[in-house]
Amino acid sequence: MAFSNVMKIPVRNNKWSEMNGKLSIPLLLCLLPVGVVAQQPHINSADSVRSLGEVIVTGSRTPRPVNSSPVTTQLLSGKVMRDAGFGDFQSALQHLTPGLNVQKVAFGSEMSMDGMDARHVVMLQDGERMTGDMAGNLDYERFNIHGIDRVEVVKGASSTLYGSRASGAVINVIGKKTHKPLDIDVGVRWGQMNERNYRNPKKKDFIYMFEKNADRPNLSAWLSAGAHQGWFTSQTDVWYSSTDAFYLYQKVGDRKVYSREANPWLHKDTVLQSTFPRPPMGIEGREHIVASQKLWVEPMAELSVQLYGSCFFMNSYDLVQDLVFTQARDWTYGLKASYRWKDYLTAKLMLHTDRYASFKRHERRDERKPVYKSRILQPRLTLQSRYFDGHELNAGIELFDDVLTSDRFVNHKVTTRTLSEMEWFVQDDWSPTQQWTVSAGLRTNYSRVFGLIWLPKVAVKWQPDTHWALRAVYSKGSRSPSIKELFFNWDHLGMFVIRGNENLQPEKNHYLSLGVEYASPKLFVNANGYANLYRDKIEGVWKIYDMQYNFLYTNLARQTVAGLDVLARWKPWTWLTLDANYSYVYITAEKGRRFSTTSPHAATANATYKYSRRGYNLGVTLSAQIMGEKRYDVQDRLFLPSEGRGRDAYFRCTLPAYALCNLNVAQTFSDKYRLSVGVNNLLNYKPKTLGSGLTTFSVPAEAGARLYVQFEVKIDKK
Repeated sequence: MAFSNVMKIPVRNNKWSEMNGKLSIPLLLCLLPVGVVAQQPHINSADSVRSLGEVIVTGSRTPRPVNSSPVTTQLLSGKVMRDAGFGDFQSALQHLTPGLNVQKVAFGSEMSMDGMDARHVVMLQDGERMTGDMAGNLDYERFNIHGIDRVEVVKGASSTLYGSRASGAVINVIGKKTHKPLDIDVGVRWGQMNERNYRNPKKKDFIYMFEKNADRPNLSAWLSAGAHQGWFTSQTDVWYSSTDAFYLYQKVGDRKVYSREANPWLHKDTVLQSTFPRPPMGIEGREHIVASQKLWVEPMAELSVQLYGSCFFMNSYDLVQDLVFTQARDWTYGLKASYRWKDYLTAKLMLHTDRYASFKRHERRDERKPVYKSRILQPRLTLQSRYFDGHELNAGIELFDDVLTSDRFVNHKVTTRTLSEMEWFVQDDWSPTQQWTVSAGLRTNYSRVFGLIWLPKVAVKWQPDTHWALRAVYSKGSRSPSIKELFFNWDHLGMFVIRGNENLQPEKNHYLSLGVEYASPKLFVNANGYANLYRDKIEGVWKIYDMQYNFLYTNLARQTVAGLDVLARWKPWTWLTLDANYSYVYITAEKGRRFSTTSPHAATANATYKYSRRGYNLGVTLSAQIMGEKRYDVQDRLFLPSEGRGRDAYFRCTLPAYALCNLNVAQTFSDKYRLSVGVNNLLNYKPKTLGSGLTTFSVPAEAGARLYVQFEVKIDKK
């Protein structure tokens, strides 16, 4: 389905698994540059470098053309992601967004963007928050790539519109809404296994279910069905996927470097080299299904009502033979209503709920143990007006209620913790002339614990002609500690402990950016420099207590995160599109110690070739994600023979640069049948250094080059 250019866009039995864990629920590769989305017309039409008519909602909460937005916004087309051969949302996002990294670790996924971890990046589904995160990281499998219309990425503090947790960036995943009488897409994808752990598991084996679950097929299937008739629109999306577990190996022993920079009391850099090989690191396999249903009723142009709901079930199979595996369950539902009185006033009412739960399920017995459950409730009322010439006013109030129940708190008993906030916001987008746009806003955040916080924002855009544009942004951000950061106390299999800190204070930041943009029919270039000045930043720091690693939340006095993003897109011919994007980030050290695991340098490169004739289309996409060297410090204990005792010390972790390349070849027959064949990790990259201590959280979990085949059928009625 072509990317819809639409001005009206909506702001958007307890046991479900058998004993064996079986679910039984009754390259673009063209990165779409900042401020641009590649229009995807009929398959025989040529792509344009820049489409000025595309509509965004994230930067201002109101639909507006992308070229008129004063806030730098990157748009990624869901159709382009799928056409490029990406099998999941995480892979597409990190290959198409410079400075963003999503990687699997032993117990899930870790995301970072421009020097900030997931706790500073708000992930939205159709404009609404989600719960169920671990250290800010959601189950990213909840985002069905086959149900995505587009993704809007707004870097920088966006707290004025999206709350205190949006101090770093906002990623808004907007789902499909068909405008055709019938639009169906169904497909299946098979991928080569990462690793065969057990050749012939027998049912008589005591750990038979463990052996079977460790080698789930790399398989996915989906159905996306939309229908539009008169007042009513329906959109249904279902996606099933499974992946197998595998090991990462390090041939040589660990190497720890204790530098004088991080340990001034040392006379010289000290190196400890282990003579024993490091044990392999297990990467869990997963099996999940996600289904969503959205219904719109629009009896008149002024009135729109939407009902929506989704469910998500996932089993995670680690490689620890403890007779249990992890299950996750999520239910999301809500109501949105909008009524417009000409251009005078538009009122929008929203009620959103998300319920997430996690369990430990026994592999041999039909029983499971609750781990934790989380629920958020968020009502919101917004008023928008274009009554005054050149002004677009947006004001609203929202409540946010977060309830978390778990035994992972300090007392190790099942305890319920709550966090409630009330927020007001107002923003005015003023366009005095066609060349100038000014956006100014203010948000107040009130909680019973931390009191009242004011969050202003100002953004200015100047466009002297059709080719050039300048943007400048200042915003103040603030993020209150989450329930987990305040109270968590979780021991992960004896490997490490995550400890909360009840004395945490809200972190504050000032964000400034200046960007320049050039666009012509064949070339697009955008450069954006920024600085994020943090005070009392909440950071997780690795330390050792009682011979065990502890991940402790603490307030850093001050930290500066500054950088530069450069995005370029060149279309020399109608059949070829080239992208090159680079991100640099600088993060200040804390007393000579580097706690951020972010690489200063990151880049993405993409090439897309297209050929078409009547009834046949060929697309070849090649993408590359390049991540520079990483260096950071982890606390340890170092024994000093000269003193006869041990001292707290920091060793420096150095992880080498790497590149991940994907190749996809897609053939479309009669505009209905598509066959795609590709290779992920084309260069067969495998991490050779897993690192020392807890540095494995910064190593990409790649098993090497893997082949995949995908077939899909599209049925639509225009």
